[in-house]
Amino acid sequence: MAKSKRIAAIDLMCGFVMVVLSVGVVQAEENLLKGIKLGFGFDRGLGVVGSVGKLNGFIGNDGVSVDYILMKNKVNGENPRDMYWYVAGGGFGDWDGDFGVRLPVGGEIYFEENLDAYAQVIPRLRVNNDARFGLDFSIGVRYQF
Repeated sequence: MAKSKRIAAIDLMCGFVMVVLSVGVVQAEENLLKGIKLGFGFDRGLGVVGSVGKLNGFIGNDGVSVDYILMKNKVNGENPRDMYWYVAGGGFGDWDGDFGVRLPVGGEIYFEENLDAYAQVIPRLRVNNDARFGLDFSIGVRYQF
């Protein structure tokens, strides 16, 4: 990886961390971590997933992604567990210099009060180099503080 691409990737990762921390501080009430979800999953490779309010973020061994939840609804039915589906919009950046926009469509289920699992299908458009459509998948588990 060229030195300039490494510096750009580090800047992107630092920016992502600062956004997540800033939103967490603004939304905190009596507990600094209240409302923050952290866990692990597979999105841009294997890595760490975080969520604050309507922002979902991921840092993995292949890159980073940040999505804003545009719409989220509860699934009705006889299921005793809380289940939701959602549509989000966001972007991604890979450590090799690729970046683009994405539109995740996913679902999440709460197993316990503070523990959930999610899965997403993610249509994406890489916008640098040769613009190309693709389809990604994402899964993970998170703990809400």
